[in-house]
Amino acid sequence: MTRLLPPLTPVGWLLFGAMVLLVVTYLYFWWTVVRATARGHVSRVRVTDTDLRVARACAQDAGRTHRFLIQITTKGGALPVVERGIDQVLAGVDRYPALRRVVRVEVVTEDAGEVAALAYRYRDAAVPVTPFLLPPGYTTPKGTRLKARALEYLVEQHRADPDDCYVVHFDEESVLTPDNLARLVLRLTDHPVGISEGMISYGLDWDQATLLNKAMESSRPFGCHECYTVMTSPPPMHLHGSNLVIRQDLENEIGWDIGTLDGAPLIAEDLVFGLGAYLRFGPDVFGWHHAEMVEQPPFTLKAAYKQRERWVFGSLQALAHVRSQADWSRLSRRDRWHIGVVIRLRVLTYALGFAVSLLALGSNAVVLGVLATRAAAGEALGVAAPELSVYGVVTGAGLLMWLGSNQLGLFYNLRHSGLSRAQKARDHVLVLLATPFAGVVDTAGPLVAVLKWAAGIREVAWKPTPKAAPASRAGAVAAAVLAGAGRAATPAGPAAAPAVVLPAAGRATALIPTQRTGPVAAATPAPARGGLTP
Repeated sequence: MTRLLPPLTPVGWLLFGAMVLLVVTYLYFWWTVVRATARGHVSRVRVTDTDLRVARACAQDAGRTHRFLIQITTKGGALPVVERGIDQVLAGVDRYPALRRVVRVEVVTEDAGEVAALAYRYRDAAVPVTPFLLPPGYTTPKGTRLKARALEYLVEQHRADPDDCYVVHFDEESVLTPDNLARLVLRLTDHPVGISEGMISYGLDWDQATLLNKAMESSRPFGCHECYTVMTSPPPMHLHGSNLVIRQDLENEIGWDIGTLDGAPLIAEDLVFGLGAYLRFGPDVFGWHHAEMVEQPPFTLKAAYKQRERWVFGSLQALAHVRSQADWSRLSRRDRWHIGVVIRLRVLTYALGFAVSLLALGSNAVVLGVLATRAAAGEALGVAAPELSVYGVVTGAGLLMWLGSNQLGLFYNLRHSGLSRAQKARDHVLVLLATPFAGVVDTAGPLVAVLKWAAGIREVAWKPTPKAAPASRAGAVAAAVLAGAGRAATPAGPAAAPAVVLPAAGRATALIPTQRTGPVAAATPAPARGGLTP
């Protein structure tokens, strides 16, 4: 039977309109997949140490001497996770000796015990590892809070002692495998870019996440194909806070002192920074560095829900904030329209997904319930052929693109999960079955964020997504390191632990080791966890 349009109630037409909008959105995202993949958005180039040496020599001959500063920002409480990221950097330096004079590491944290533990553990590392304590009383001129406050603190240190380098931003759980670190250095050495990004996948500690969390996280690498599009065709309507690489002189000029919005802290500091950079420098400063970073998924539904609520709320905050800046009026009318419409449309489609997901889940439950009832009563389970209609074509296409997007994103996540082929196949099947249920949770936070914003609420609760290492474990590790350092001091000789000086509030002091005596084994990085492969 053929019918152009089925009979629908007004509510049905509203949901059908939402479905059409979502299908158009998915068509756009699949177009970005084709575009990004065709241009090699994730580098798999084999790099040798000789390649790096030659590239560095050519760059120096051309007057480009940029080094690479790995900057890890953490609130504290996940020390083993932070150490894993540092250990992988050191493994990269060990595999590629040409990186020894190119790479260094900085960590900024609010935990003094972790500062001492990091200084002690990495006092004899192959490259400098410098932990900073964010002073509790530190304030910025604009009253910036949350993560941007810590980022601005380090910017102040860099302005006082500038370096010709790229700043490679890590979250506390971020990891660049040795090969991807080499790819990043080679790419930006050969093709310098002011502000660039690369893809992020979420396969670390994969089996610690619930099945619904796995299904939700599978949509993120799929959406990251659009990151390639917005970074190579600015303005950047969204940025990652990690795997973001910024030339230090540009970061020092722009800064992270983004202030507040109606007295509320801005929680999407990365988007605010990106839009601010576009307002100041235009599109030519942006690019893509092709190196993939690996991170962890949220491990609980609550953490995933809160994370998604923050994403959407932060996007609305960022748009309102950038529209209030003096440079906004200097943009072309096309750019102002483009930024405003695209960000709002992204937020709207994300929130609309809740109604569509709930409808799909509910209708499927009703159909399955009816079939089960008939089967229990011994009735024949005849299924009528579906009508060929616009509604059927649109909903069928939307379902296929939705399920397919999660399967593609899952493929990226599983590459760094450390699972066997059989386990990966198992997860593909389980995530396929869980996707309709995960869609409801995935879009509930964005819907709540939109409703809060519409109600005039300008502040949302913010708490870092819990990592694999709970606070108690991180504290125990820090305490053990400090205790070991104290026991190493004897009247017969100097203390094995470095003397760590904690800065007073507002004072810029790098917490670095002041002596390097003691057993080398104590400073040797432990093997990284998480089943990483190049």
